[in-house]
Amino acid sequence: MNAIATYQPTPGYKPSPDLSALLDAVRSSVPVTRRDLTPQRVAEARALAAASVQSAATEVIVAWLKKLALLVVNGPDAGRAQRQAEAMVEICGDLPAAVWCPETRKAWCQRGDNGKFWPAPAELYAHLLPYAERIKWDAMAAHRVVTLAEQAAKPRATVSAEERAAVAAQMAAWRKRMGHPEPRQDAPQPVQPQPGVSERLAEYRRQLAAEPEAGVWLSPLIAKLEAQVGRNVPKEPRGLSENAPKELSR
Repeated sequence: MNAIATYQPTPGYKPSPDLSALLDAVRSSVPVTRRDLTPQRVAEARALAAASVQSAATEVIVAWLKKLALLVVNGPDAGRAQRQAEAMVEICGDLPAAVWCPETRKAWCQRGDNGKFWPAPAELYAHLLPYAERIKWDAMAAHRVVTLAEQAAKPRATVSAEERAAVAAQMAAWRKRMGHPEPRQDAPQPVQPQPGVSERLAEYRRQLAAEPEAGVWLSPLIAKLEAQVGRNVPKEPRGLSENAPKELSR
């Protein structure tokens, strides 16, 4: 990623626009750099990843339902809201705690005629489930962001001189045990002479005489080497060749 604009986190279950951009990039397998993993983003991602596994306490659900009761036409009173909350916990208690927020309550009331009435436990679960799935979807990407940040913070492993010496000693002991001679670091490696053009040409001609059927690939090589030999033959100086008849006639 290049540069992601920075925003302040907003309250509620949703990640901030800043973190949302980073989560979308991670989900799309866009490369993330260290510059993208700012402390603010990583801290928010860590909190979001933890929020997906936290269930709401009964008191949180009761408070959410009490506020909803004031917004519908047949909401229960305070006493009934407590009992209804206990029933809601049995059906909706496995949802992340972050779904019990003002946005989901407002969304219920904005459902038109269906949002005017107090929800049954099954209706409330169906209403909150898409929000819960979105939270878990974001939490998976947030967990990936935290992992990337932890990997980026780890120092790269280096091999010290002592470790190299220990490995060299182990290799020397192994060579001695197996009967291999110790390599001489200062011994010069023999240089293998390379055949010249004339030698190669003579060898190809001998091979062609012995194996005429190899002319398919030997003939082009011989012609190429002959042309190379012709280019390497020194030419007679032009002035001498032109002046020779004149000198002889004098």
